[in-house]
Amino acid sequence: MRIKVLCTVSLLSTILFVVASSAEQNPQNASANAIDLSRANLAANPLSWRMANALGVALFQAHRYSEAADAFEHAIAIYPISSASETEEQIKEARQAAFKAQQESERKMKEQQEEAKQKMMEQQMLSGMLSMMPMMPGAGAGTMMMSQMGQTMVNMAYTPGEISMSSGGMMSEVETSQVIKARELARLYENLGQARLALWENSAAFDAFRQAYATDASRIDTLFLEASALQRDEDFPNALRFYSRYLVLSPIPKHPVAWLEIAEICRSLGMEKEVQIALSAARKDWDQVVGQAKTPNTDYSFSRILSASGFYKEAIPYMEQWIKNSNSEATRKEWAIELFRAGKLDEAKKIIQAMGSSSSDNGFSTYFLGVIELHQGKIEQAKKTFGSIDNKSSSSGFAAAAYALCGHIDESKEWMEEIENGLASPDKADIDYYRLACVWFANNNLPRAAECVSRSLALQPGFVPASILKEQILKSVAENLKSAQAEADQSAAKGDFASAVKLMNAVLSELPSGELYNTLTIKNMAYIAKMQNPPRLSKEAQPYYLRGQAILKNAQNAQDIKNALIQYQWALRYAPLSPDIHLSLSSVYASLKQYREALFHIQAYMAAIQGTDKVDLAIERYYELQYLLDNEQNEIRKSLPN
Repeated sequence: MRIKVLCTVSLLSTILFVVASSAEQNPQNASANAIDLSRANLAANPLSWRMANALGVALFQAHRYSEAADAFEHAIAIYPISSASETEEQIKEARQAAFKAQQESERKMKEQQEEAKQKMMEQQMLSGMLSMMPMMPGAGAGTMMMSQMGQTMVNMAYTPGEISMSSGGMMSEVETSQVIKARELARLYENLGQARLALWENSAAFDAFRQAYATDASRIDTLFLEASALQRDEDFPNALRFYSRYLVLSPIPKHPVAWLEIAEICRSLGMEKEVQIALSAARKDWDQVVGQAKTPNTDYSFSRILSASGFYKEAIPYMEQWIKNSNSEATRKEWAIELFRAGKLDEAKKIIQAMGSSSSDNGFSTYFLGVIELHQGKIEQAKKTFGSIDNKSSSSGFAAAAYALCGHIDESKEWMEEIENGLASPDKADIDYYRLACVWFANNNLPRAAECVSRSLALQPGFVPASILKEQILKSVAENLKSAQAEADQSAAKGDFASAVKLMNAVLSELPSGELYNTLTIKNMAYIAKMQNPPRLSKEAQPYYLRGQAILKNAQNAQDIKNALIQYQWALRYAPLSPDIHLSLSSVYASLKQYREALFHIQAYMAAIQGTDKVDLAIERYYELQYLLDNEQNEIRKSLPN
């Protein structure tokens, strides 16, 4: 799953908040050369966790996430000795302050002593005078008492005062210090989690966020971050548990975003009823927060949250009034993009045409016009539009896509292979796959177009242009698919199963993933069961399959398994009726706890091995996967908030 824009913003603000104290102490860190200055500060103060943290923040803001993670880990490693050093410095300062206070106290005591001596001398003189006077009843006793009081004052003045480290006030300071240290360390772990999240090291990010919460449980937002890391790892049951807990403990103003994350999880799982419930809850909590202050601006804010969570169509109604009240170029451009994401292509096109192209957007508006023309079936016109974009004027993905869309496949090979092999940034993988699908569709390579658009929709089901492209591909293969299936059935009826399989292998390779693809795959896999020898892998499929096997054999972690999955998916695209590939995919999907997909592939495999000695083991595996899927569904429903 892609990273959420809102989540990224909130995490970054957390990092900046942590650094505030050190930035105040070192204003130079705010300069343009923050990284070099932070390094210099750390070199001058090697035991300062604050300097290490400031370096991490500077690196993070420069998008150097791996180095930022190293800096945060260093800050955490030196925190115990660094904070102890800070404590010693604080104690030293406290002792110096106490010494000065003691000196001041002694000065005052000496003044009191001199004053007491003076009073005693006056008393003695008074006593002498009284002795020469007639004695009054009780006069001697009173004089003696006054004399004793004066002597007591002198004795008290000479008693030294001591500073007790166990006084009530001092203990209060110690407790406050412990709380501060816990919060500082928790924020360091949050920073580390943010860097790991930016690197898509989701498990490591979760561990860092979990440590942050364990260190300072008052930071409730950490639960949201933990849930986000789990969600990106597609551990949906546990992600829902954390979101549910977050909803219980956090204030209502923070609920809408959590509800939308829950809605997105439910959409990924095909739980449409739960999606609508979560969306309604998000809107209800938002209205409660806004209350009587509801305006077009507040509706716009809610639309941005919806859009960031991939609910583009749902965002449009909340943005319309705000758009009417603003007529700036930036506003119209944003509105056009939102309309495009929601599938309202004609409306988006009118706005873009009215705006015209400017040198400042580097062909961005022109690219959108070309894509809309592509979706309208005007492929040659779209290529001309894309050709007017200078692909060298921008490093953005849309410029590279526009160049490839014009037919420059060989020149764009590096960019395309990076996306196809899952090596591009996961943050925008859904958009990259969609752009690449457009490239292949425009250049009439339907198998690769079908695979790329399927992956785009798997990552972001709410991106309507990808759904439109999928329908275009289905429409382009529909007639050929119908006639090919009829011909394959006729060949099978004559006992020529090899011809039937060969024919359907070619047609199914052009079909995007979905219910129709699954149904036809299982139906035609049954023809393989009637063949004496299963068909060999095609030359296009074999390299992908063997790479997948090699990666899986040497897998060390979940990411390796995901990399193997990518290779198997490409192998299946060119050999959709291969029992071996379906069996491997079932195993990989099960390892990743994606049981619905694993079930489909084991069903396809079972259809191809009917009547063999392998079928009993496959049936056992099928029921095991069915149990795991049912159990996961039950766990998910239990984890959903009431």
